[in-house]
Amino acid sequence: MCRKILTLLFVLLLAFSSSAEEYTPGDVIVVLKPSAKGIISASSLQVEASDFAGSFSASVKSFYPALSVKEGGAFMMIHSDSMDAEALSDILRSNPNVAAVSPNYTLQAAVVPNDSSYSECWGMEDISAHYAWDVTQGGDDVYVAVVDSGIDHTNPDLTANVASDLGYNTVGGSQNNGMDDYGHGTHVAGTIGAVGNNGIGVAGLNWHVRMIPVKALDNAGKGDFNTVINAMNYVTDLIDQGMNIRAVNLSLETYLKIVPNHDNLVGLPLWRAFKALDDTNKAVIVVAAGNYSETVGEPSSYSHGSVPGAGYYVYPASFTGLDNMISVSALDRMPVTGTTYTAYFSNRGADIGAPGVDILSTWLQATSETIGSDGVSLRSTQGTSMAAPHVAGAAALIASYIPVSATAYQIKQALLIEDELNVYASLNYADANFETLAQEGAEGRYYDDYRSYDEHDYSEPSGDNGSSGGCNGFGLGIAGLLAVMVLARKRMS
Repeated sequence: MCRKILTLLFVLLLAFSSSAEEYTPGDVIVVLKPSAKGIISASSLQVEASDFAGSFSASVKSFYPALSVKEGGAFMMIHSDSMDAEALSDILRSNPNVAAVSPNYTLQAAVVPNDSSYSECWGMEDISAHYAWDVTQGGDDVYVAVVDSGIDHTNPDLTANVASDLGYNTVGGSQNNGMDDYGHGTHVAGTIGAVGNNGIGVAGLNWHVRMIPVKALDNAGKGDFNTVINAMNYVTDLIDQGMNIRAVNLSLETYLKIVPNHDNLVGLPLWRAFKALDDTNKAVIVVAAGNYSETVGEPSSYSHGSVPGAGYYVYPASFTGLDNMISVSALDRMPVTGTTYTAYFSNRGADIGAPGVDILSTWLQATSETIGSDGVSLRSTQGTSMAAPHVAGAAALIASYIPVSATAYQIKQALLIEDELNVYASLNYADANFETLAQEGAEGRYYDDYRSYDEHDYSEPSGDNGSSGGCNGFGLGIAGLLAVMVLARKRMS
């Protein structure tokens, strides 16, 4: 499916209370422009961050070293006891040393509640996984980062495929190995990599894989910009160290009154964290399209559910300028014919559709009422959060079969050969066409100047830029980026 440059993919689920604006008091995320002090190192940029925060009577609450080095300028979250986050953001936005700034907006998982009984794993059949498994069942050298509420590695259908030693927790508490205490991330993980052919539970797309639990949502399914940026910093650092991470799944969503164009996005710290990961060209970034019957990349028309009103865009699915991101809508199926269609709740306009209704997958092992006779805890639920891991799992399965030199963009091209996910067709396409697939995308080139600060002509780019539209006539600009209202009430996918 073609993406307009106005259409961007991310499924980070910002949700909290019924308020139209939710952010942690006093916390502001800031990205400084590249340092002119010569040699760039994480330690020198951390000193720069501390000095900068001190000049505003604030302190550095979080510092993101991998993202700072990639930016060339300090990437941090600062805290002020004396100033409101919005007011401090407004002041910093006019500071000549600041490249991007925003309050630390809250966010949450994206799930549609479903109390139905267990159903069969129709999704795997629908995407032709059973044919793909005749070719490959995955590989222990392929890693997938699951940025979510963690993964319950004690579930016997997951244990062998969870890299608990690499688990990371950005929300605090005792889950230092990325242990799940909410359930959402464990369900996502089962679709990506529940052990197959072991006589118990369900089969994930990858019977063999290494899933890294990156806990960015707490035991209520809530997080914020800081927890997700911290997660992206961690994954980017692992890739820079040589870890073979081929997919990153983020089943999250939020609604912001920010038009998704160049000027606005380069001033948003969250987008810049995604861009740093995207620029590695190693991992396909998979995000949920969202669950409120809206359209990715287009403004909402009225208030409903967690959409606060007209003019709001779903993020991160509406991010543009990222070559290796895929947004995923949820598919349902007719009970008799098996014909698939976009689920009633799913946002439209995503890059691809995948099964997202009545998806049976792994759940928290401590939840005794869901444990079956084989000792595996399972639950059936629905949402674009359930659709996204089908695509992330497919990316890992393809990566296990084609040359290790494959780029994220090559894998993405193979995944998007149809509007609805068909992993067997994509696997064959990647294998047959590997030598001719483009190694990198072009959409991001329009944003490659985001680290420079001279005046540019941001008229519609000429030639093939990987999109079907331009971004002329940018509406808000960085100066107005976060003066607009941001919705924080989201729904779990």
